[in-house]
Amino acid sequence: MSPMQSRDEFFKRAKKKVTIAVSSRDNLLIQSVSAVDELNKSSNLLFERLTEWYGMHFPEFRTPDNAKYVEGVLAIDRMKPDMAKLTPVFGPQAQSIADKARASMGTVLSEEDISQARSLALQVKSMWALRNDIEAYEAKIAREICPNMSHLAGPELAAKLVAQSGGLQRMAMFPASTIQVLGAEKALFKHLKSGSRPPKHGLIFQHAAIGMAPKKVRGKISRALAAKLAIAAKADAFSHNFIAEKLKDQFDAQVKRIMAKAGPADSARPDRNFQQRRN
Repeated sequence: MSPMQSRDEFFKRAKKKVTIAVSSRDNLLIQSVSAVDELNKSSNLLFERLTEWYGMHFPEFRTPDNAKYVEGVLAIDRMKPDMAKLTPVFGPQAQSIADKARASMGTVLSEEDISQARSLALQVKSMWALRNDIEAYEAKIAREICPNMSHLAGPELAAKLVAQSGGLQRMAMFPASTIQVLGAEKALFKHLKSGSRPPKHGLIFQHAAIGMAPKKVRGKISRALAAKLAIAAKADAFSHNFIAEKLKDQFDAQVKRIMAKAGPADSARPDRNFQQRRN
């Protein structure tokens, strides 16, 4: 074979490998996870801007539900509150909001000013809808390429773990100890550099069995889940056998044993901030 033929053959093989790598379903999962993450960050920033903007006009309007706040911006006419628009959104609180609107000490904005704030509210609402669509797509892809992990930990967490690992095949080669701290690399490097306490968990903290557990047993439950995820990842990447039901039963049994040893007093004190921290 001539040098020119060898060169052409080399480029053909390289091109084939690149094509296979780029077309991997893992990459679709990684892109969707990143898109959801970026949409969350962007929509949160725009929502904060909306509350500051609309707060100039109606500072007394407060609600812990972000979606209701956006709907309120779209529905509230401070000068002439319309109960027909407010009641479907706020229910029994509609009358109180209407009264506060009439007596508000906020700046009276023109219709043009309010329309711009409402345009921003519509954009935030649209971004949330797009995020929800991509999350549904992400879950579908996760169930397709890593059904064992998705059944064991949930498709959302499975997708994040695969994305953090850089792909399913790569994650399947990780030991359980690495899977346990995926997403906590900064804390791990700090531990290795300064001798601080090592992280007990990374992304897998988002699993309810860990997040809702007492602090002193989270490390044990994290190790148990990471061990099962390591097996599930190998099954998803190589054998393609569905073994998740057995793994989940074994993990649930381990959690019960760990919680029983923790004692009823500790078991009754779950992390109240788990859901907030998860989001």
